[in-house]
Amino acid sequence: MKFNKKRNTAFLYECLLKELTKAIVREQNDRRQAIITIIKENFKNGTPLREDLDVYRSILECNKMSKEFASRFLVETKKDFDNLNRKVIFNQQTKLIKQINETLTPDAFANFISNYKDINSLGAYFGSKLKAKSRLLVESRLLGLMTNEKQNLKEMKHIDNLTYNTFVKKFNETYSNTLRTEQRDLLTNYIVSFSDNGLGLKAFLNDEISRLKEEVYECTKRPKINENKAFLAKTERVLKQLDGYAKSPITESIVREIFYIQDLVAEVNRNAS
Repeated sequence: MKFNKKRNTAFLYECLLKELTKAIVREQNDRRQAIITIIKENFKNGTPLREDLDVYRSILECNKMSKEFASRFLVETKKDFDNLNRKVIFNQQTKLIKQINETLTPDAFANFISNYKDINSLGAYFGSKLKAKSRLLVESRLLGLMTNEKQNLKEMKHIDNLTYNTFVKKFNETYSNTLRTEQRDLLTNYIVSFSDNGLGLKAFLNDEISRLKEEVYECTKRPKINENKAFLAKTERVLKQLDGYAKSPITESIVREIFYIQDLVAEVNRNAS
C-alpha cells in the first residue's frame, strides 16, 4: 500500500519523541529545547494536530476489546477522523514538516518507530481509498491490534526499551551524586512525560505530593521547628502550597517548585534530627 507517512500525524509525533530522547541522551540541550518547543506548539490541547493525534491514539492505545465492539469502534473512530477539518490539519502538517526539516534535519523522518506498521495501517485505513481486499487486510490487522494485548506489547519492544534504558542509565550516572533519588525520579518522569501524555508524571506526582505532605507535617512537630514561629509559618505555607497542586494542571513551574520542596524537606529532616 502506498502511503505518505509524513501525512500521518501519529508518525510525525513519534519521530519528534525519538529525536527528543536522542537529544536527552546526548546532552544536546539546545536541540532538546527546540524539540520540546515544536511539540508544545503543535500538539498542545485544542490544536488541530492534537485532535488528529487523539483519534489515532484512540485505536493505537486500546486493547482487549471484544471483536464485535472493536469493529464498531473502528468504524466510529473513522467518522471522528473524517469530521475533523482535514484541510486545516493538512496545512498544519505541512508547517510541522517544514519545522522538522529546518530546525532538526530530514533524517528525523528516518527514525525507527517500533509500532510503525500499526501507525501505517491506521493511516491507510483513515486516509486512503483502498480496494476491498486491501481494506479487509488493513481492518483485520487493526482488529488484531485492538483485541490482542500480547501483539501490541510485542511490537513495542526492540529499540524503544534500549533507547529509554540508555537515557535512564546516562541520566543516573550524571546526576547520581548531585541529586537526591526523589529528585532524579521527578526529573526523569517529567522529561519522558511527552511520550505518554503525562500519565506517568501524574501518577508519580500523586504519590510524591502525598509523601511530601506527610514529611512536612511531621516536620512541624519537631521542637526545633515548632518553637521557631517564623520557620513554622513557612512550613505551613508549604503545606498549603502542596494542597493547591491538586487543583492545578501540571506545569513546568510546579515541577520546579516540587523539586525545591524535596530539597527543603530533606534538609529540614537532616538538620532537625
